[in-house]
Amino acid sequence: MRHSVVLLTSLAVAQTHPAPPEPTDLEQLARRVDTAHRPRGPVPPVTALQCSLTIHMLDAKAAQGGQVDLAVQFLEWQRPDKQVRPLIRYRVIQAGNPIVRGRDQYGYWHLFQGEPKDLSGEFAEDLKAAERDTNLARQLIRFTDPGTVIRSLKNPGPVRDEILTLDRITKVPCWVVEGDLPAFPLLQQAGADAPVRLEIFVRKDKETLVAVEACPLVDGKKDPTRGERVHLLDFRERNDLLVPHELVHLFRTADGQLELKTKVTLIDLNLRPPLSVGDFDRKK
Repeated sequence: MRHSVVLLTSLAVAQTHPAPPEPTDLEQLARRVDTAHRPRGPVPPVTALQCSLTIHMLDAKAAQGGQVDLAVQFLEWQRPDKQVRPLIRYRVIQAGNPIVRGRDQYGYWHLFQGEPKDLSGEFAEDLKAAERDTNLARQLIRFTDPGTVIRSLKNPGPVRDEILTLDRITKVPCWVVEGDLPAFPLLQQAGADAPVRLEIFVRKDKETLVAVEACPLVDGKKDPTRGERVHLLDFRERNDLLVPHELVHLFRTADGQLELKTKVTLIDLNLRPPLSVGDFDRKK
């Protein structure tokens, strides 16, 4: 009799709480992702961040290997003309040598022999590194609101099922949606944003973002030799949002294969720092 009661109770629970239906369009998927990434309900958009991060070089062919540590502050500053300008200031520790770089309201700069100098001319490689690091911060800001990214896709395809391979042993069932964006911050194309074809992977079991792949568009067609993918891992709640604390970047090779490049680990992430434009002024 007891077993019958347990069985009937289990059946009643199953009938009361049926499995949610599969998302069939962009808006349904975006709503599911919103709920997963905002565990305490709607919150204001993220426009700034402050954190320490470690970049592990995974590319065996990279000129510089090992590990790079950064202390970063970043702000999407709205100028008086209402245009948004990303500002950044960060300190890099690589091979024991501290480097200070940034972008203030006038442009990119760094400390050279103790004095702030524009990043231009002879400092072209330093400028490229600063633009790449700025794009990394901008990507992270976008990933705090993946539902909005999903809704912003142009000419989206249907929501499809796909198994995402994260590593040799980890495979994740996902919902995937693909569409175009007129501008996206790519790491391989530091500087100005590029139009891209974007694939967004949402893991079914948690309904959270797990990967994004961006492929530049040239004359409306994908350039498969410059695609890049980021795996978003180690999600934790920060400032009432569920956000990744580990990013693994992979680039497409000339033959279209994915190749590991970097793993970024975030430490002491704050998505609501009280920053203003003055915090980014070039100074010693």
